[in-house]
This record gives sequence, structure tokens and C-alpha cells, in this order.
Amino acid sequence: MMPNGSAPPSVVLAAMADGIGDLTYASPKWVEAAREALDAAIEKYSSGLADLGRFTLCEVGHNAPAYPHSAPSLAWHAGFEGAAVEVQAGELPSEACDLKMQGDHSIVSNMARIQYQDRDPAVVAAAQARLKKLSRWEMHGEMPEHKVLRAVLRSVHDTLAVRTMPRFVLMTPDWVSTARHLLTTRAMSAKYADGIKGLEYTFAEEFTDTPRYAFPDGSNGGFWVHCDHGLITVGAGTLPKELDWPDRPPPGPYTPVLLLGRVVNRAMTDADRAERDAYRKAAWPDRSATSGPPVMPPELGRIFMPLHDELAKRTSGEMPADYGPVRPEWSRPWRFDRHPEYDPSWVRYDRVDIYGEPLA
Repeated sequence: MMPNGSAPPSVVLAAMADGIGDLTYASPKWVEAAREALDAAIEKYSSGLADLGRFTLCEVGHNAPAYPHSAPSLAWHAGFEGAAVEVQAGELPSEACDLKMQGDHSIVSNMARIQYQDRDPAVVAAAQARLKKLSRWEMHGEMPEHKVLRAVLRSVHDTLAVRTMPRFVLMTPDWVSTARHLLTTRAMSAKYADGIKGLEYTFAEEFTDTPRYAFPDGSNGGFWVHCDHGLITVGAGTLPKELDWPDRPPPGPYTPVLLLGRVVNRAMTDADRAERDAYRKAAWPDRSATSGPPVMPPELGRIFMPLHDELAKRTSGEMPADYGPVRPEWSRPWRFDRHPEYDPSWVRYDRVDIYGEPLA
């Protein structure tokens, strides 16, 4: 495995739809989008579904993100009867389903972003194989041998792939790809491009003591951003030496920042904020003695403004404490970060790393 700052291209990213999505998998808005996509696909293929009969599909993503303040899992189901379909949010019992799939929400979300149309089938298969190793899966029933139904579901899958938000492990190269998309897209927009065309500025965050499941080579986690007269470069891992500055803050430990990295500030309740502040006081290392870079220019700050919340929405829910010992003040799950019924057993990071390779 190469150090994460020079990681090879990600097969998962290569198989995914373009962009970073805008809907949480199996959330109410996502289910509404699924309903619209199924209605459109069935209208196109209706004559070929006349002989389908009844078929009920259900998908469940366990360990849903905390920021929607919903249940510990998100699910949806679709009931077909010939060329008619009814789509609803929520989980059905297995005995009511012809096919039911359950897995970890972050892994299911990434599976849902894989696109079939305009993607190399070998890359798609490799991405699916990697993701399948990361979650515990529970499958009930099977898909019928009905070619038109399969075409409908594949069409709907690709439609939703563009809308579904991925969920990656904090500070890993795939996670940094989301930051790259957000920052470069905003920097190129007419609203912000003129404001940064005369700026040169470097931003960097770096964290040590990374968990083996996310950084199997022992490299530090983090990302850096360099603005060079309007050109934005976003990289994963350690800041290149040529961009470093003498008084840059030393890297801090990875584990305590994880919970704060998942906070969606705009979605927090007063109770969430109180818990977050209590956690920060108990667990967050004091880095106030370091001066850091000069204050970020406001023109660049406007580009960065939504970055934290948008990344938080797309960050998976595991903790290093789920898979090994950490300092006590960093090991307790907090409600502001994830649901009390979060079940670590849905993710297999006690056995494999995020690349699907066995842990030594």
C-alpha cells in the first residue's frame, strides 16, 4: 500500500457517478427521488413488466448518520405488481419481502453511488468487490430472472447514483476527493473566481496516530489546499515540503478530531452543542500555542465556508475505539456524533482495511 499522500487512483471513485451527491441514502427526500425515478422507468418499460406479478424489494442501511436526528437505520421498500409500483420509506420484515438487503449505511451509500452507464464493467466489478468486503451483509430472498425488471432497477440505480451522497472515512484519500470537488467547483464559479485570482495561500490539516483500518501503511491523515492565483490544488496526506511554512502547527492525533469532523453545525440542536462542547473540553488536545498560517483571506474563506458541514455529511460513522483500545477520553460514543444504537459489527474494520485487504 502506498502512503496516503501518494495513493493510487481509487477504483471506488472511478466507478462512482460524477459529483458528490446531495441526498442521504434512504432519507425521506432520497425515497421521493427513488419514487420519481421508478415511475419514470416503469413508464418507459411498462409493456415488458406486464407478466412480472408481485415483487417486493427492501434495502436497509444500518448506522445512519446522526445529523438528520432519525432512527439508527434508514430503509426503503418498493412493491411491484406488474407495471405498477408503490415506494415507501421504512423497513419491511423479511417475510414480507422477495428480496431484502441489509448493510452498513456508509458502505451501502457508496454501493448506491456506483454507476453502470458509461463505466468500465471491470472497474465497476472491482469497486463492488472492495465494498462488499467492508460490511456485514444480510440477504433474504433473491432477484427474479426477469430481464425487464432488472433493466428498470439498473436504470433507477444509475439515476439515484448521481443524487446519493458517499460516506468515506475521515481524512482518507477518497474523503479528500469530496473536499477537492467542493473547493475546486466553487473556486471556478463566476461568483468567486475573480476574488482569488491574485491570491497565494496554503491551508493544511494533518493528524498522527491514525487507525490501521484507514491508514494501513501508518501514514498521517489529513489534507491540504493551495491557492495559486486562482488555481486551487487539493491533496491528501502530508503537505508537500515546497508548500510548508516555518510556524505551521504540528500534527495532532487523529482519534479525538474524528467526532468533531462529523458535526454538521447547521443541523445541531442545543443539546448537541452542549454535548459537543463537553466532549471538546474533555478530549480535544490544546493546540493554541501554535501560530498557524496567516488569517485566511476572506475571498478564499467564502469558498471554504460550506466545506466543514458538507464533508461532515459525507463522513462515515466508525470510531477507532470500535476496533481497538484508545485513550478513555476518546473512546466514549456521544449522542451528538452517532445514535446510541449504532452497531459497530456492521463494519468489518476489525478484519479488513478500507481497501478490503486483511489486517495483519
